[in-house]
Amino acid sequence: MKDQELLEVNHEIERINEKVKNIEQIASTIEKLAEHGLESWDKYLIQKDEREKRDAGLASAKHERELELESKVNKRAMIILGGSIFSVVLLILVAMLKDQNELVKIILTSSLAIAGGAGITNMFKKSKNS
Repeated sequence: MKDQELLEVNHEIERINEKVKNIEQIASTIEKLAEHGLESWDKYLIQKDEREKRDAGLASAKHERELELESKVNKRAMIILGGSIFSVVLLILVAMLKDQNELVKIILTSSLAIAGGAGITNMFKKSKNS
């Protein structure tokens, strides 16, 4: 009887050892999966940071190009405006030297009308773009 009990106990011990091995194997598999999951998460975060930096660089470059374009447009507008004012002043001076007071009045009223019209249209254009 004792031999039979010993065999049953040994058999139970072997079954318990098998179950422990299976549990250890499952635990090691879970540990490997967790390590790989953390590595993948780290890679994802690194790629996300790189993508955000690249996108921020592209956005800043685009903003710089827009500012350069706006600066060029403003510079051209100032050159045209300066040239127009210089032309009007030159015409007025020549008319005054020639003693043409009526011509001075016509030049001044025409230039004021043109400047007023240009100012109104520019004001409307700015409000539409904003």
